[in-house]
Parts: sequence; C-alpha cells; structure tokens
Amino acid sequence: MAAKKLSAALEATRLLGKWTKLAQGHVMFGSGCSCGLGFANLRLADFEPQILEYLKMKHLVSGFAGVPDLLRSIVKQSEEAEHGLQLALLADLERSIDSFDELHRGR
Repeated sequence: MAAKKLSAALEATRLLGKWTKLAQGHVMFGSGCSCGLGFANLRLADFEPQILEYLKMKHLVSGFAGVPDLLRSIVKQSEEAEHGLQLALLADLERSIDSFDELHRGR
C-alpha cells in the first residue's frame, strides 16, 4: 500500500521539477523564438490557467493557486482511494508539460 502512495508522490515531485525547469524558459513557435520582434515573451506560466482549467474539467480538481501548488498537494496527500485518480491527473499533466518541453526545444 505504501508503495502506491509513494509512486504518486514521487511522480508529482518529478513533474514539479520538470515544471520548474520549463517555467524558467520561454516558448518557441516553429522556427522563431517567442521573444523575437512581433512576438510577446511567452512563458509556461502564461498557459497555466488553461492547463488548470483542463485538469479541473477532466479531473474535477480546483482551488489551487497554480500547477506547483497542485503538485505539492499531491505529494502531501496520503489518501489511498485517490491514488488512481492522482496518477491519471499526473499523466495528463505530464503530456501538457512534455508538449511545452518540445516547443521550448524548438522541435
């Protein structure tokens, strides 16, 4: 039982590190950088409200100040019954983070 609780906490911690790293950079579009002329300087945090809204609609989570707040709450939770829901939410969030990671690298 403890291993299941731990894996959601570890996954949330891993994603928090990934989020923090990406949040320090900027988002690139196509071959151009968002910080060039004619573009706003877009950061991952600019998309945070949309990511949280998506998670709210799909997983019925709300009341979080941001993605880091959500991830920290998962790390602190110890409810076994919510483990599967937490992992599903984390998988959806990871897909969003990976998408921004690809944009950041200009892939």
